[in-house]
Order: sequence, then C-alpha cells, then structure tokens
Amino acid sequence: MTASTEATVSATVADLESDGLLGEFPEGPRLVGTACGGCGATMIGTRVVCSTCVSRDVSRVALPTTGVLYTFTRLHVGGDGPRSLGYVDLDNGVRTLADLRETSEPLRPDGRVRLGTDGDAWYFTPVTGE
Repeated sequence: MTASTEATVSATVADLESDGLLGEFPEGPRLVGTACGGCGATMIGTRVVCSTCVSRDVSRVALPTTGVLYTFTRLHVGGDGPRSLGYVDLDNGVRTLADLRETSEPLRPDGRVRLGTDGDAWYFTPVTGE
C-alpha cells in the first residue's frame, strides 16, 4: 500500500451573501449586520459564516445608526469638490469605512455621527450639539 502525497484541499466558503449594506428594518433603513450565535461577534454585511469563528450559526441584524468618527480624509478628485471618507466605530463596536457629509457641525475625530440615507446611498453626518 502506497501513502498518498496529495494534499487535502478544503472548499472555499464565501462569507458575504450580498454586497448591499443598506436594508429595511421595522425601525427604518439601517446598515445590515450579522450576529454570530457561536462566538457573539457582530460584523457588517449579510454573512453566511462568521468572519471570526467560521460558524454558520449567524443571523441578520440591524446595526446602530450612531457612532464615533475614528478618522477621516478628504479626497480631491475631479470637479465635484472634495469627497470625505472616514472610519466610523458604530455604537456596538463594529467599524466601517463610510462616506461622510459635512453639515454646519465640522467633522472631527472622536465626534459623534449619525447614519443618513439618500435612496440606496448611505453616509454619516456629524451630530449637532454633542
């Protein structure tokens, strides 16, 4: 009997079910997240497996509409004016890269932000008075 020298290859599993991050929930439009029943992790997007422990015990959840701006930048490309992008730490600890829209309240790291929507587009704006 000869021992096999071929390596066993595992099948790949796509973890994202959909690229769409905005969903309708009873409380209104929210970012879509996935909560893992195995390890308790929450992540952005509709997942078929947990990105942390690879469990298939996952469920779709609405993510918070508020968070804290971790950092941001302004991109100067084309003639439409600057585009602001930043990392937002949602109130449940999930971090996402997001478009930012400035208001009379300036963008600042550690500033509170709130989710806004415009059709299928989503973005965060500074929360006034906080």
